[in-house]
Amino acid sequence: MSQKWKGPRHTITARVSETLAGALRDRASELGIPVGDLVAIGMAEYMGMPEQAPKQPDPTRVELPITPG
Repeated sequence: MSQKWKGPRHTITARVSETLAGALRDRASELGIPVGDLVAIGMAEYMGMPEQAPKQPDPTRVELPITPG
C-alpha cells in the first residue's frame, strides 16, 4: 500500500553506525512509521522547524489485514 503524497521532498543520504541504524529501525517499527519519517521528525525538531516534520499516522485509522481467500 502506498503512502499519501507528502508534497515536494528532497532525498538526503546519511551514513550512520549499525547500532544507530538498528535503533532507528526498531523505533520506527514501534511507531508504525518509515525510518525516513522518523529521521525527518527528529531533524525538524532539532532544527527548530517542527512544522516541517511529516505528520504521524492517525491511530484511529486501522488498516484491515488481508487474509487468503
